[in-house]
Amino acid sequence: MKLQLKAWTTPIALLALCYLAYGVLIPKLGFYGEDWPVIASLRLPGAGAFWRFSGGESLLTGWIYTLFGLLFGTHKLLWHLWALFLRWAAVLSMGWNLRLLWPAQKNEVTWIAILFAIYPAFTQQPLAVANSPLWLAFCLYFLSMNCMLLSIRKPTRALPLTGLGLILAIAHLSLVKYFIALELLRPIFLWIAMKGDIIRPHLHWRAVWLRWVPYLVALTGVLAWRLTSTASAAFDPGHPILLQTLLQSPLVAAPQLIQVVFSQSVYNLLGVWYGAIQPTLLNLADARYVSSLAFGTASAVLTFVFLSLSNREPGDSSVLDGGWHRQLIPVGLLAYFLGSLPVWLTDPAVLAGHYNGRYNQAALFGLSALLTGLLEWITPRRLVKTLSISLLAGAAVGLHFRSTAGYASGWIDQQSFYWQLFWRAPSLQPSTALLSADQPLSYMGRFPASMALNMIYPQPDDSREVSYWLVELSSDIGRERLPGLQDGQQITISERGYTFLGSSLDSLAIYYQPEFGQCLWVLTPADRYNPDMPALTEEILPISNPKRIEPSTNLTQLPPPEVFGGEPFHTWCYYYEKADLARQLGDWQRVVAVADAALAAGFKPGLPHERLPFIEAYAHGGNWDESIRQTRKAFEKDPRYARQLCYLWQRIKNDLEIPPGASQQLDELRLQLQCRDQ
Repeated sequence: MKLQLKAWTTPIALLALCYLAYGVLIPKLGFYGEDWPVIASLRLPGAGAFWRFSGGESLLTGWIYTLFGLLFGTHKLLWHLWALFLRWAAVLSMGWNLRLLWPAQKNEVTWIAILFAIYPAFTQQPLAVANSPLWLAFCLYFLSMNCMLLSIRKPTRALPLTGLGLILAIAHLSLVKYFIALELLRPIFLWIAMKGDIIRPHLHWRAVWLRWVPYLVALTGVLAWRLTSTASAAFDPGHPILLQTLLQSPLVAAPQLIQVVFSQSVYNLLGVWYGAIQPTLLNLADARYVSSLAFGTASAVLTFVFLSLSNREPGDSSVLDGGWHRQLIPVGLLAYFLGSLPVWLTDPAVLAGHYNGRYNQAALFGLSALLTGLLEWITPRRLVKTLSISLLAGAAVGLHFRSTAGYASGWIDQQSFYWQLFWRAPSLQPSTALLSADQPLSYMGRFPASMALNMIYPQPDDSREVSYWLVELSSDIGRERLPGLQDGQQITISERGYTFLGSSLDSLAIYYQPEFGQCLWVLTPADRYNPDMPALTEEILPISNPKRIEPSTNLTQLPPPEVFGGEPFHTWCYYYEKADLARQLGDWQRVVAVADAALAAGFKPGLPHERLPFIEAYAHGGNWDESIRQTRKAFEKDPRYARQLCYLWQRIKNDLEIPPGASQQLDELRLQLQCRDQ
């Protein structure tokens, strides 16, 4: 007797697959991108901020985030576990829906569920806060469809099931706009479900119409509300710009729409799978790749074993009836187009930006069904299809693991940035803008990063104005406007219900490149000859105002640990930030003490710029030999710093009297650096 798994093992297997793809690294994940505005809204002005934050984008977003916020607060682990649960619940709801639709194809529906759980067109699962409403909407959508199909199977309960289905439909339509077009699948599902009950075609379509009318009325009502309410929304990344262009200038927009549809379809059907198995990524020296290979292989093997041992219906054989794909392929294709249509009709620039992966979410069901239908069409052999699904699952899990590992690494960089900023600026005057040439953090954006900054320091209560903002010079200002900043230009930024008011003269220039082993640099006009500095940052150095930093802090006002994590282990960057703060305050003894503490802890500077505070402190402390030695080390590390080092010594010479014993060494140093008066 062959071993066969029972039906109840399928949800467990799908949960295990989701865990391997997304859950293994959850303890190492944090908040990213669109997570931050929600988290900030929880802590800054309170739950009422969600209504301004949603800005008319959704009917229920404010309520949902308020409820989730009460349950999970700002605890990262809880949000990520909740997002994983919702994704699993969406997979189960979809599987239940298709089993009601095609009760004879239970094993094949499981194949669709597997692909739906891990399809690599959507790799932004770590945005747990932002994605939770989207997965909830998917659950509500399929549960509504299930109620509709159950009302056919159980006519005595048709009325309450239809009522519940309508409530769930209105809920998902009000929650996420990108699932609206998927509602047009209802008449197709009704037609399939009722096909065997009614022989005459005209009676068949009449029955379908009568069942669909209540849902069509609900769809029309919600759609009408959205069209009127979102017209005045302050933020709408999915505004149908291409649709408007198509209506106004069809000859211009039609080729553009065709290009978008073709390129996105080729990528979603083929490109994402090539990206999952891309041979150029093979690097056995990379621990992240080796781990993803191990988890992907384990997922493929476990999926194959599970599918091979799954319970089969009586009379099932290795060769299935090939007629099912004639229904599945059109349904999958239609579901893919309906799920993608709201995205295709938006601004094409959005598809190439930060939101692209998120917008693929509504198309996942159609892609999974379509791919399964194509497999059914290509081969009737169960073994071939089982092996294909298993290999695809393994490749997708490996890709998701690598992607999640990238998010985990990005969270480490975020934590380092926030804590280094706090060490360098324990207290920062309100209305201070941080000026950066570009976005210093991965998986972020200007608005999310600004929201995170405002959680580091205390904020005024019940105010729509935030005290700090990260300004990207390349995007927010532009090179042509940079000269005007030196005249005291007003900086006013409003986004998603929050406003920042400041002056360019109340700003700090920063530079952060952790991938090169660099600490956070708070730059001043004295760094004018730093060769590593971006050109845009160099232009605004004259207005970088370190006086915005206040040294004292209330130790009870540390960055909230449940958001940013506990204070990390003190490595070199901690000592550098503290030394640079002490240098700004002219506390040269403190700088030397920090240098001694760093050396005792086994840390030393790796970049020439990070030796500058110590060079200056040793000179002010009269330790000329050590100051000159540190200068030589900086020059030997990177000769490009010669001009910056010369400028530093020119300032030291202006401030201090060089003793005769050090004057000769300094002349030799200046000759080595080829210094000229600056």
